[in-house]
Amino acid sequence: MMGRLAKAGRAIYKAYVAVGIAATGFLAASVIFAVIMRYFFGITFLFLEELITLVFASIAFWCIGICALENDHVVVDFFFKRIPLRIRRYVEIFNTLVVIAVLAVIDWYSIGWIKVAGKTLSVGMRVKYVYIYGAMPVGITLSLVFVIYKLICLLLGRPCLKTAAKEDELP
Repeated sequence: MMGRLAKAGRAIYKAYVAVGIAATGFLAASVIFAVIMRYFFGITFLFLEELITLVFASIAFWCIGICALENDHVVVDFFFKRIPLRIRRYVEIFNTLVVIAVLAVIDWYSIGWIKVAGKTLSVGMRVKYVYIYGAMPVGITLSLVFVIYKLICLLLGRPCLKTAAKEDELP
């Protein structure tokens, strides 16, 4: 049973990362296309500019969970590395709890904000802003799931990802 659950978890995580990679690739290609069209041909696509902004913001919220699980988030290592190893885990648990609290508050308020601001149509894509702004709570909610998983791993004293090396084992 646990083997199937672990396989399912890895598959979900890989799909989550694949969506982030695909969105980043789409963003890069779209920006390159938009710049070439604007500067060489004088053509600007308003809907594409709006879509680029949406995808960029979506990637930022989507990838919070990936950064947390892979320890690629911003950390002031100068101070963190000076904390004794036996205390470091508790500091990381505290930091993860703070991240969860902040994400939960942002998620809560973003849903309320969308209810108010989501009724109008966007200028470029001509869709309701509820669909555009909806990327924020979707990404944050998914990230919350992964950050809570990280907290559980920290509490159990297990690594979140089998492939991830511990910071102290790196050269």
